[in-house]
Amino acid sequence: MNFEQPLEEQEKIDPKEAIKAKLSGGYLESVEKIAGENKINEGVVKELVREDILDNFGKRHHKDTLNTLKHFNIGEDFLSNKDFVRLGKERVELKLSQGNIDGANEVLEDLNIDKEFLESEEAKKAAETGIKNILAGDKTDKAIEVQKMFNIDGSFMNSAVEDEIKVRLKDNLVVGAVSLQEKFNIPQEFINDAVKEEVLSRFSAGSSLGSIASFIEKLNMDISFLGDPKIKEATKVRIKEMTESEIRGQEKIPEIFKQVN
Repeated sequence: MNFEQPLEEQEKIDPKEAIKAKLSGGYLESVEKIAGENKINEGVVKELVREDILDNFGKRHHKDTLNTLKHFNIGEDFLSNKDFVRLGKERVELKLSQGNIDGANEVLEDLNIDKEFLESEEAKKAAETGIKNILAGDKTDKAIEVQKMFNIDGSFMNSAVEDEIKVRLKDNLVVGAVSLQEKFNIPQEFINDAVKEEVLSRFSAGSSLGSIASFIEKLNMDISFLGDPKIKEATKVRIKEMTESEIRGQEKIPEIFKQVN
């Protein structure tokens, strides 16, 4: 820096950098003001706008991007820019992965992305993630709709449902877990194994016999699985760990554990 320059010149900001900052903040009118004051031609401004759009596409709603293009009279040919198309497709994938199918279709239409993209492997993978999120939101009919829309096979769907059932069991959402089982015809054998796995997990986490018993009773299912050697051993260990003052003999041992031990 030349310290012989006047202070106001030393502190003067590069107008192009100032324009970039205003574009990043969405201050479109300020961009035009800076360009006018510094006699920056329209072509340079448009190029800075294009760069900003590509650099910050992921941070903005796509409609804001379109408004910026319109504001600076940048033609629709920019929508065919390979980097812009790539970013647009990534936005579609994001919407699909969130389970927002309407949002994905809106992006496709607004950005003139070929609808054949929805038939791509990338879109299908995103839709599969979306199904998991839709199931987590308990919108089973929507999940089935997306499955059909993207021709996703039944094995994936069953796996996604089974994973969600395990999550619900872990979160004590027993009614929701049973509802999914019934809606998608998940075999009882899977439920039995999932419950057994969850019970052992709760033993490992140090849960009390009372809380484990309460969880099992909510399921209203055959408790013969409590005779599994691993569960019997975990039960015996837990009872041994309990102090005499805690159990007062055996009165605090839940009845279902007395039946199998």
